[in-house]
Amino acid sequence: MVERIDPWSNELVRDYDELFEKFGLQRLPASLKKKFGESRLFRREILFAHRDYDEFVASAEKGEPVAVMSGIKPSSEFHLGSKLTAEEIIFNQKQFGAKAFYAVADNEALADNGLSYEESHPLAVDNVADLLALGFDSRNAFVYKQSRCLNVLNLAQLASRKVTMSTLDSLYGHKNLALYLAVLTQVGDVLQPQLEEFGGPKRVVVPVGVDQDPHLRLARDLAPKLGFIPPSSTYHRFFRALNGETKMSKRDPDSMLSLNDSAKDVQRKVSKAFTGGRATVEEQKKKGAEWWKCVVYELMFYHFYEDDEELKKMREDCESGKLMCGECKAIRIKKIQEYLKKHQEKKKRLRAKAEKLLE
Repeated sequence: MVERIDPWSNELVRDYDELFEKFGLQRLPASLKKKFGESRLFRREILFAHRDYDEFVASAEKGEPVAVMSGIKPSSEFHLGSKLTAEEIIFNQKQFGAKAFYAVADNEALADNGLSYEESHPLAVDNVADLLALGFDSRNAFVYKQSRCLNVLNLAQLASRKVTMSTLDSLYGHKNLALYLAVLTQVGDVLQPQLEEFGGPKRVVVPVGVDQDPHLRLARDLAPKLGFIPPSSTYHRFFRALNGETKMSKRDPDSMLSLNDSAKDVQRKVSKAFTGGRATVEEQKKKGAEWWKCVVYELMFYHFYEDDEELKKMREDCESGKLMCGECKAIRIKKIQEYLKKHQEKKKRLRAKAEKLLE
């Protein structure tokens, strides 16, 4: 049984039911899946769990001010996990008019990756340009670096007086003090939208991968002690690295797709991706392949096919033995290349805006 969730690991979650039982995650209500079913995030249950998201939605639908808060550690290029979180932020911006708070976690990049502020700055600009190209509305947002945000640093200091080392050890295991300081800074990030200068206490949702839940549990525990409403959160499922063995992570660049990848990069990486193919062509034509084991199918499911009918055809062609894995990969590679080409063209036009946001 899982003893704890490690935010700094690239280990896959094998049993999601265990997370509900051990850590008290709430299942996403069917009513919300139905209400927001136009979004593949809800329709395909990519978002699978939450904490008090229903209360956030209820507050927003009453016309009360709400906020969405998340961010990125500027240690590498924007990969598909970063893209998924960005899409969740953008959904809450558009659906509820939520003001977005986006933290560039340069303090965590220093603590976890040893990157100086000067080293992480170009990565931060590149990350924010990706965010803008995905549809993030900077007019209804506050984008900032942790290292320059006095509010966040002050909140981290206040939070530190309300938490013990034993609590941090039980949540994270024995870590160095730099990571614990980064954790408290993230608590500051999460609570900042409720400061008086931003309108005071309100419902805030934090969309993250489930590996980040320890940070949310800590923030929810500390919030009422500091006069704030416990933040809500939503959690997306992990998708596997291209090798099929771990979650997609910046720590293994050759087994992840980046939004900066060239057409050649996509060709090289996806061509090597793990599939559910059979041992021989003859066996696959006879029995069909196992699409539910295929990382390439996951890529299309999570990211590159909005139309469920396209996914259905992909499954049928795979399961029937009509399409061999090499032929299937060639089709999906072309689709991914087209998506990234359009994204990168848009991103190029928005780079100057990203630089200005981080001045």
